[in-house]
Amino acid sequence: MWRLIGRGITMACAACGQRRLFRRARLYKMHTNCPRCGLRFERVEGHWLGAVAVNTVVTAALILTVLVLLMVTLGTDTSRWALLAMVAPFGTIFPALFDPISRTLWTAIDLAFRPAGPDEVDLPYARTAGHEPFVRDGVLTDEDMRDQPPESHD
Repeated sequence: MWRLIGRGITMACAACGQRRLFRRARLYKMHTNCPRCGLRFERVEGHWLGAVAVNTVVTAALILTVLVLLMVTLGTDTSRWALLAMVAPFGTIFPALFDPISRTLWTAIDLAFRPAGPDEVDLPYARTAGHEPFVRDGVLTDEDMRDQPPESHD
């Protein structure tokens, strides 16, 4: 699961690790499918609502953290308008910058809870190697591990 989350935070495909998921000139225009494994990012209708929720929660946590730090350093007698002026950029600029990361992170979270099946991904190199891709614990692997028992996470 941590591999999936790490891939999501670094804007990589959670299934295969491919990094070029967004169009070159447009950071906010994401490919429909992963260029390497073919995973469709919008797996169900309304999929991106989870990304909006992730973005909202992370932005709220950032604003709260900055507000607390400002109140600790400047004191509690600081004008609320001054605090608002210092916190407002975090609430307006950060969500726009964090949007691509929230999309890939949400896809990773979705894969952690609803792993992709072999019919949802397509590895061209797996077909040429003579076997179909297989997904184990939500992560795509090019090794057929169907006969092996799942790893214990004790």
